[in-house]
Amino acid sequence: MTLNNDALIIERVLEQIAAKENEPHRHPLGQFVLVKRGVLHGHTPEQHWLMKPGMAVWIPPDTVHWGEAYSRVDLTVLYIAPTLCRSFTSRVKLIDTSFLISALCERLADTRAPLSETRRNSMLQLLFEEIEEKPDSNLTLPLPLDLRLKKVTDSLIADPAQRLSLAEWGHRVGATERTLARLFRKETGLRFTDWHNRLLLAVAWQGLANDASNEELSVMLGFSSGDSFGHWFRRVADSSPGQIRKHLQDQRTSATQ
Repeated sequence: MTLNNDALIIERVLEQIAAKENEPHRHPLGQFVLVKRGVLHGHTPEQHWLMKPGMAVWIPPDTVHWGEAYSRVDLTVLYIAPTLCRSFTSRVKLIDTSFLISALCERLADTRAPLSETRRNSMLQLLFEEIEEKPDSNLTLPLPLDLRLKKVTDSLIADPAQRLSLAEWGHRVGATERTLARLFRKETGLRFTDWHNRLLLAVAWQGLANDASNEELSVMLGFSSGDSFGHWFRRVADSSPGQIRKHLQDQRTSATQ
């Protein structure tokens, strides 16, 4: 990929994520990645995030990141020259897209009707403004630096079904419950229960994308039954697991037609 006078570089990817994207890497270009179909996990050393259809992430230039997808994902990816990124946020930002953001990406990616440089830059500026105004998604999972807290979060990421209290975790890692509670707020901006719920929600979405049943997900996530998982999911996601499965299945069906 080459830059042409620091122009906006646009590429549309409509396939399963490339194997090389699974390894930590960085680009000199900024990236705005919008998920149209499928479910994608993204990572930086500081955070994990899950992207479902209708979500997007801004990745600034030279940011170490990697991604994982276990089934087909359809993406629209905008590669943006560093000179055009200077006035934009320098942190990774995960958002739920709007109709306007999706429409701007579609128009910018449409090579059948090329845009003038002036119009393209105006649309890009509008896209930046829209991204800036959107709140961060609750599917971002901040990662701590404190070694004691990192033992807790690493263990839960490896096995989200664990249901230890913060006091029990403190006993395991050599810290008081109060210390861990303070560190969770300081280093992730979240309470322990909120952080764990974000992790559970991300894993639940991945399981639904893989057609896991409520009973299977209840075991994976530490719920007492499939019904218990279903009640929790409806509360935190504002949709039932069955509705999400149908939506993802409909997308897979339309992608193959």
